[in-house]
Amino acid sequence: MSSLATLKDQFGSFWHSVLRGYRLPAYLGILATVLVFWLFRTPQPFVREFFDRLDFVVYDQRLKFSPGTLRTNEHNIVIVDYDERSLAAEGQWPWSRFKIARLATKLAERGALVIGFDVFFPEYERNLALELQQRIAADAAAGEGVNLFRQQLETIESANPSLFDADAFFAKAMESTDVVLGFSFRRNEGVRKGVLPEPIFMVAEADNETISLSEAQGFTGNIDTLQNSASGGGFFDTTPDVDGIIRSYTMIQQYQNRIYPSLALDMARLYNFEQNFSAVTEGDAQGNFRELVGIRMGATVIPIDPNAQVRIPYIGAQGSFPYVSATDVLNDTLSQEQQNMLVNSLVLVGTTSVGLYDLRATPVQSVYPGVEIHANVLNAILSSAPQITIDADVSQNASALGNMMSVLNQARQTPFPSRPDWAEGAIFAAIIVIGIGLSMIYPYLGPALLALSSITFMVGMTAMNFYLWSRYNLDFPLVILLLLILLVAIINMTYGFLKEGLNKKVIKGMFDQYVPPAHIDAMLNDPDKYDFSGESKELSVLFSDIRNFTTISEKLKATELKAMLNDFFTPITGIIFDNNGTIDKYVGDMVMAFWGAPLDDPQHHNNAVMAALEMLKKVEELKPMFKAQGLPEVNIGIGINSGLMNVGDMGSTYRRAYTVIGDAVNLGARLEGITKSYGVKLLIGEQTYDGLQGFLCRQIDKVQVKGKDEPIRIYQPLCADSEAGEELKRQVEDYHNAYALYLQQQWDQSEALFRQLQQQDPDTFLYTLYLERIASLRGQQLPPDWDGTYRYTTK
Repeated sequence: MSSLATLKDQFGSFWHSVLRGYRLPAYLGILATVLVFWLFRTPQPFVREFFDRLDFVVYDQRLKFSPGTLRTNEHNIVIVDYDERSLAAEGQWPWSRFKIARLATKLAERGALVIGFDVFFPEYERNLALELQQRIAADAAAGEGVNLFRQQLETIESANPSLFDADAFFAKAMESTDVVLGFSFRRNEGVRKGVLPEPIFMVAEADNETISLSEAQGFTGNIDTLQNSASGGGFFDTTPDVDGIIRSYTMIQQYQNRIYPSLALDMARLYNFEQNFSAVTEGDAQGNFRELVGIRMGATVIPIDPNAQVRIPYIGAQGSFPYVSATDVLNDTLSQEQQNMLVNSLVLVGTTSVGLYDLRATPVQSVYPGVEIHANVLNAILSSAPQITIDADVSQNASALGNMMSVLNQARQTPFPSRPDWAEGAIFAAIIVIGIGLSMIYPYLGPALLALSSITFMVGMTAMNFYLWSRYNLDFPLVILLLLILLVAIINMTYGFLKEGLNKKVIKGMFDQYVPPAHIDAMLNDPDKYDFSGESKELSVLFSDIRNFTTISEKLKATELKAMLNDFFTPITGIIFDNNGTIDKYVGDMVMAFWGAPLDDPQHHNNAVMAALEMLKKVEELKPMFKAQGLPEVNIGIGINSGLMNVGDMGSTYRRAYTVIGDAVNLGARLEGITKSYGVKLLIGEQTYDGLQGFLCRQIDKVQVKGKDEPIRIYQPLCADSEAGEELKRQVEDYHNAYALYLQQQWDQSEALFRQLQQQDPDTFLYTLYLERIASLRGQQLPPDWDGTYRYTTK
């Protein structure tokens, strides 16, 4: 049991020493930094998806509240919408190619330069004339008139094939302007329908093995009649992120070593009359792997990620681009403003109809037309500055701090939000600097400052992230850095709570039997203010001892003695506590207490003396109670001294105590011991007397105790000034006069006054003591420097 208790004490001491230092939260903060770095770099899918979702939230908020450098429709992009009103007026979808052709023709006449269809035409439309001819020819019972009609129909159809062939009619209509038809790629190689347009460039076999671009396996294209007549074609596939929201747009797609453009990219190609396309890649020195970083379109380079995607630079919610109803175009019911709008425009034909299922979830709006996504990308492509270049030198230059602004300025030239290839290195450096820096600083901050600095740092980090987005279109991860700051802050806050709880527990465990409850509450409210490791300060110490305790203990049984001491020490301890004293220890019949620690007490002289006087009164009250219980009479002697003492938590690894040591403490014990020599119950040293106010005292003697070279004055406090009667004051004054004559060696006058005092109070042994000293000193030849000091040769 003893060994278990020792082990428990050692374990508690270990954790106390750990929590009182600042190394533990610093180590935990560094460990949190390592954890965050692992989370940042780990390939675990569920971790990546979790942080991606959080970063998406930040991305969406940045997009809504911190617009980038391009947030307007700068290139007269118009959306022609086969909306609910058009479907009601023109009939259900799909419309006849005749109507689609007429729509294209009308738009060309209104001044549209490029028309892009956010819809494909994978099936041939029925030719009613041809079907009718086939049915008549198959009907043997048809009359002569019907056959004549069939012959006339054939003649008309031969002379003008597009009159009844809607596909041919639409194909011919596309000759009036540049038309881009949409199509879709498939991941399933079993789906290959229609034809594909011409690719914008080819990928060599050797490059195909090293370039980082996924390849489609199938497609759904347009019929050959239409696609061969169109000026171009672009896929309109959009892929949502893991949370179902569309933030990215695929610019190019590889299929059988051919690279095909998106709908927006091919419209930009036709608008700019560009035919020179190539991939911009970066790779390792050995050429084993090349990563796609951009698409070069003439002099312009569009930055893309390795998946050939760009972040969509939305310019706002639905309606940021002007909409024109398709039925108004077909029926020439456009307003003048709409007519002017179509002049020299780029037109995207799409739908906002709910029933046609081309509505998407985007960061700017939960229900957003798919056709407007293409409009946003087209607007950004046309706004890309021709002088921008992306090559390997950019990545190398970006790693040097001196060239960072050059890289940022290049980033500003493209409206596409981008995450540069050096972003990962920058975030890694930020994790290390922030993690280690905060781990070293936070342990020294208080709770309020810690919370304030963490919030300020997180807000500042967010503001910087939003600034880089708004100013330079840079999409840096933010959540991982906020998580790091939050983790380090939580670690230090938790440590602070644990430390405070441990300090309160230690303080309460150490002092709840030694100091007043008010002292404990004050220390618990501000534990850092009190250092128990040891300090030197001026205190007052009290020693109290039961007279003739050996004789008393011999007369009582152990249980009776224990009960008597409990009954004695309980009120005595209460008096010490009531006067703001701290119990040092109980040693048998002796109690030791001190004032001025652990809480500062400017009145420690007064409080110690007041406690002593109340203890003497309490002993007189206990006497009849003990007598009634058949217990011996109890008397005590008290010694009090003040001075410089060492106070703190002292002892060994096995047992420690909060105590005081020093010469001033030893003198207090000597004073208690010599109270019996003067027949008094309370003696105080000269430093206690010098700091005392409001008490009636008499000087008892000037003594040199054993072990001390310098003599000191000793005094007996009698009572508080407010309690002293005139008779007592007169008696003390007479005593001081008699003592002064004694020091002047005027033996006769001194003896006369002491005898007078003895007659008035024959029970005071002090008068008898000085009469005996006078009798002894009369016949002695005293040295010239005699000052009345009495030297004690025993403790």
